[in-house]
Amino acid sequence: MIVLNDLYVEEDYRNKGVGKMLIDEVKRYCQKYKYKGIQLETGKDNLAGNHLYSKEGFTPIEYNFYFWSNPTLD
Repeated sequence: MIVLNDLYVEEDYRNKGVGKMLIDEVKRYCQKYKYKGIQLETGKDNLAGNHLYSKEGFTPIEYNFYFWSNPTLD
């Protein structure tokens, strides 16, 4: 499986298909090298990203993410 981290498009290039082109390239790579799929994470408030990923065939999955903060560093 490919884990896609930090798909970011500079503000000047947004709404021009750049995000879709990047995702399409990762999909081709996934198919070429026979990876099972692509996993990514985005915030619930990232409306544009969530819309794009759904439109590109990604299915939302539910997980609980946890973080432990080291109290000795506060």
